[in-house]
Amino acid sequence: MNDRDFAKLMEIAKKRIEAVKTMTKKEAIASLNRAGIVTKKGEYTRNYKELKAYSKGK
Repeated sequence: MNDRDFAKLMEIAKKRIEAVKTMTKKEAIASLNRAGIVTKKGEYTRNYKELKAYSKGK
């Protein structure tokens, strides 16, 4: 990865971080579901069960 690629990746990451700040709970679950981290119901998938211990209110 060259410097230009890295700069573009950082720009994309910054935009996503800003978008996350205004996401609804439904949008957040949908995003995590697309990434394979949670199910459509918001439950952690098998590979991410250990994250439940770090979730707020769980």
